Amino acid sequence: MPNMNVWKPGEKIQAMVIGRSKSGKTWGAGSWPRPNIIDFDDGHATLGQAAWRAKYGNRSIEYEVFKEKAFSAKGVVTAHTAFDDACAYFDKWMKPDKRDSFDTWVVDSGTTLTQVALNKAIILLGSKQLSVTSQTQNKALLTGAVYPVIQDWGAERSLVEQFVRQVKDSGKHVLFLCHEMDKVDENGIVTSIVPMLTGQSRESIPLMFDELWFLRVQKKGPETVRYLQTAPDGIRQCGSRYGVPDGTLYDYDAVIKSLNPGVKLP
Repeated sequence: MPNMNVWKPGEKIQAMVIGRSKSGKTWGAGSWPRPNIIDFDDGHATLGQAAWRAKYGNRSIEYEVFKEKAFSAKGVVTAHTAFDDACAYFDKWMKPDKRDSFDTWVVDSGTTLTQVALNKAIILLGSKQLSVTSQTQNKALLTGAVYPVIQDWGAERSLVEQFVRQVKDSGKHVLFLCHEMDKVDENGIVTSIVPMLTGQSRESIPLMFDELWFLRVQKKGPETVRYLQTAPDGIRQCGSRYGVPDGTLYDYDAVIKSLNPGVKLP
């Protein structure tokens, strides 16, 4: 039977990292061991910057970019290729001949994943077999304007949550990167900062992760310092079941050392 006496914190870090656009979510993710990036944001170029390579070296990082490929004359997506291609990519790399050649799944980002999942939901629910479920796709093809209905949003949430579960079940390190959004009251005052996801997914997906981190950025002279907020402050709900201290640098070695004081890393 499992025993906590032999458990080592950080053996497999599966974290949701929430932050502003261009705050460095991808930058820090590249420091994890042998990353493989499911790239919906086309943001991998961050890891080719001279500044990143000066810090981390010329690492081998697998990635693939997933975008929609088929559009109507009015710009409406007509085939759900991005979501399906991402699933196929995951399956390919989890096969026995490839699964041991990388250590970390990076989903970049969950926010854009929701959009490609919504594209698939709208197309599927508007198909001939399910046309009574949603007419969103048919109306969009006529008008060029996409107005999802509640059934579309529900199917999108289901697709996204299934995708997250399969990545988490891979047994790899997982970084699920997500943009943040402000929730404001009627006076325009920010009451909370939450993941930029759809509806109940703002609650259900964070619940899937023991490590829920907000990425914060601070300028110290010419240096940009990226650190993790792991303690809630009344605006941001976050936490670390492993015990990553609030203020830890957003860097794999820094996280591991914070969990295992005195550890010697290669």
